[in-house]
Amino acid sequence: MQLRKNLNLYLSGIVVFTLTLLLLSTAFVLDESLGNRVAKIFWFYKVIIVAGIACIPLAWTRPFRFSLLDLLVLLYAGYTLFNDHYTGSITPTRTGLFILIIVTYFIFRRLTTFAPLSFTHTALLLSGAIEAIWGLAQLYGFTPSQHSRFELTGSFFNPGPYSGFLVAILPIALHYTLTGHRIARILSGVVLVLLLLVLPATLSRGAWLAALTGCGIVLSNYFHLYNRLKALFQKHKLTISITTICIFFLVTGTLIGIYHLKKESADGRWLIWKVSSTLVTSHPITGVGFGHFAGAYGEAQAAYFAAEKRPAGEELVADTPETAFNEFVQITTETGIIGLLLFLTIIIGAFKAARHSNSKAATGMVGSLAAFLVFACFSYPFNVLPLLVLFTLLLAQCTPMQPGSRWLSGIFYTFLFLPVYFLATGQQEREQAYKRWKSEQIYFNMQIFERTVDNYKKLYPLLKDQPAFLFEYGQCLSRAGQPETSNLILEEASQLSADPMIRNIMGKNYQTMKQYTQAESAFLKASRMVPNRLYPLYLLAQMYNESGQIDKAISTARLLLEKVPKVPSSATEEMKRDMQKLIKDHQHEHANPTYHGQL
Repeated sequence: MQLRKNLNLYLSGIVVFTLTLLLLSTAFVLDESLGNRVAKIFWFYKVIIVAGIACIPLAWTRPFRFSLLDLLVLLYAGYTLFNDHYTGSITPTRTGLFILIIVTYFIFRRLTTFAPLSFTHTALLLSGAIEAIWGLAQLYGFTPSQHSRFELTGSFFNPGPYSGFLVAILPIALHYTLTGHRIARILSGVVLVLLLLVLPATLSRGAWLAALTGCGIVLSNYFHLYNRLKALFQKHKLTISITTICIFFLVTGTLIGIYHLKKESADGRWLIWKVSSTLVTSHPITGVGFGHFAGAYGEAQAAYFAAEKRPAGEELVADTPETAFNEFVQITTETGIIGLLLFLTIIIGAFKAARHSNSKAATGMVGSLAAFLVFACFSYPFNVLPLLVLFTLLLAQCTPMQPGSRWLSGIFYTFLFLPVYFLATGQQEREQAYKRWKSEQIYFNMQIFERTVDNYKKLYPLLKDQPAFLFEYGQCLSRAGQPETSNLILEEASQLSADPMIRNIMGKNYQTMKQYTQAESAFLKASRMVPNRLYPLYLLAQMYNESGQIDKAISTARLLLEKVPKVPSSATEEMKRDMQKLIKDHQHEHANPTYHGQL
């Protein structure tokens, strides 16, 4: 009888381990014909179908009771989708992935309650070990990096998301190293060492702070630091007070040092948060719409720099972010204060559920979730699919299993498969569209625009919510002599991207159509969106010159010459020479009016 029970336990554990690892394997997928990020998305579409089908019989076999946290997740999902519909800001790909991530949470809820958490955590630790070994191989030159500027990226596109994936697994590895059985402690210790070897090399300050937070929670619980410090304080109040003050200054000094390690990057993020706060002020309830942060941010940054003279340091660090580099800020910006409150309620509910659970691994789970959320304060993990999958796993395992209704559980998971069926199946056409776009970019880069326009037009229905595609399509239309159509496409791109080049091309299109007022507006907005760039002012001065607005052309040229480019290059030097020539030519004409008449 006991043998049969153990056999069932290990068989169910193997199923849970396999399905968990399958979903986490989204991080490992690479495909040059699609690009790193997109390849992971289409792999996720495939594996969630397998996991979704597998969860239906699992739900009937061993039902569980739905928790308050589950209801909060459904409420948050419902609010976000309703808000999308209400604001008219639905982006099909982003919204579809959001729905599937909610489904993934419930898949992990089923898996983490079907077998002991040790099987789920084994898959988690194995994923961390694979990524850590991958990173070490890159450091020693055995495998290529996924980014030309960084030698350490793991299977991700840059060190930021890579460090986030590793740091969320670190506290779990530390927990099992301290508390597991002999074999578990050895294996977890190996994973822990691998993670600690790689994390410092990522140079991610957010990941370092997250690691200190997550591991601090694990160590504090293991050594009962709170109770020990409380007892010490009662016996040695003066000594402990002085020690606390010293630690405070040490931590403050460390944080200042971390800030100065990449000061420009930190200042840039602070600017992003300041500008984002203006979006929250203007859209406090509903936000700007899920998936529309970048487009709204571009407009807000242009308004921010147009409102008054800003410090030169702010102008220098301004850029075109796709994300807020703080998920709490981005959630508030996109879904409003209501969305943020619902999300915070989920987080608080998860921590409370984990604290009151009887699971031996609760401390490790809390540490990992805390580490992930600290990292989310300085990066964009919710915009990276493998990290979203990892987050749903950390969230789902916080609530312990409680027996429930077989019928309710079975019917729920049967209906849960419907969005998987409609959103994840039949993705072959979109996958092929991405591959065709990738191949068409060869002709785009060769500036064979007439051929590219026709092919981009065929891809537009499938890729119209991708700002990079819309930008290229609009540029092709512009170069192919279709400025009006180009501006229609570029206007769509501007709703999804903060890139001022979109406005530059729109301005050139207006200039081609002799609509100089609209051209001026487009160039001015581009120059204010990222004021450290010279190109918008260069185009504006040329437009003023062409339209006979000589005084404006000269003043704009002088303004360009006063600016210090963020990244000096031969192109910026050439623009400055052209502006000097423009000023000199008009000064010469003004000094010799008869010469102008002879022309």
